[in-house]
Amino acid sequence: MTFDSRRLQIDQVLPSLAPRDAIGYHTCKLQEVMRSIGISSEIFADEIKGEMNGLARPFRDFVKRRGSPSRYVIYQASTGSPIVQHLMNRPEPLIINFHNITPKEILGRWEPRIGIVVGAGVKQLAALGEKAIGAISVSKFNRWCLEQEGLSKNSLVAAPFIPLPQHNADRPQPPSFSESRWLFVGRIAPNKAQHDIVLAFAAYLQAWDPSASLTLVGSISSQRYADFLTEIIHNLGLESRVTLTGPVTNSELEEHYRNATVFVCLSDHEGFGFPIVEALARSVPVVAFSSSAIPETLGRAGMLLSSKQPLAVAAAVSLIEKDRTLRDELLREARKTLDRYSPETAQAENLAALNTLIPEMAGYL
Repeated sequence: MTFDSRRLQIDQVLPSLAPRDAIGYHTCKLQEVMRSIGISSEIFADEIKGEMNGLARPFRDFVKRRGSPSRYVIYQASTGSPIVQHLMNRPEPLIINFHNITPKEILGRWEPRIGIVVGAGVKQLAALGEKAIGAISVSKFNRWCLEQEGLSKNSLVAAPFIPLPQHNADRPQPPSFSESRWLFVGRIAPNKAQHDIVLAFAAYLQAWDPSASLTLVGSISSQRYADFLTEIIHNLGLESRVTLTGPVTNSELEEHYRNATVFVCLSDHEGFGFPIVEALARSVPVVAFSSSAIPETLGRAGMLLSSKQPLAVAAAVSLIEKDRTLRDELLREARKTLDRYSPETAQAENLAALNTLIPEMAGYL
């Protein structure tokens, strides 16, 4: 593809572009928005997976391309990557779009190699901060994380693009089941703390509803942690009550949301919390541990807990399951949260952030 040299060009680079991945979705939607207003934009990824082939070009193509200070590059940052060193040596003005890096202290004790990678990612952020003209974080919590690494220059916040169904006052109410159906969506990883969900669920079975079920949706990113999780499930005798789905298709994910009566999130660290917003958009009430970016993401649309003590979590789920007035109030608040993260809001905030950092944007807005 050839570009009109008079047009503004803003390209994006990232370590991996994968299907059903929040960062990948955000990257593709941001490109779509920029192109819709006449900005030239390409995506370059070090790894392009499955159905994402054709949506991006290999990063080696970016390496071969002659650098130009008249183009801009957005780096979608979420882990350590060898592509960072090349970005450091490019002449293009650089913008960091930050999606969070899980602390190595959480991951390293389970997966030492991953801990090394994320630790390197934090160091790379600090180095990139010296080159970048600014940063756009997907949450205020992420902006705070950047500030801890010394990245405070031109540091902005813009809502991420999230694949949400249309929502309005006529959204169907959640299904009515005789038993409680717990759901959590997220990679099987230490920071997601699925083991705490299992312990709370076991307490709920004993104290409130012996017919309840728990579904944990997500692929495995730490095999050692996955083994630990399955051992807990086995030791508690919950094999018939807890389902680990592994990776799922979009239609299967929709089915899991449709069948859930409550979404339970006890993560120790989240840079945003996409599945929380997905659950709200499908009228599934949320019970969540108040950590990292979760309070910011959820707002007043769910029950935030200061403790992960199993009985406390189980009691909160029992309350939200049985108190119809509370559920209705939370669903009303959910509409406000969904407006905050609507595609229109994400588009407006990301374009405004780019306009702040890129003087040439004024001619496109």
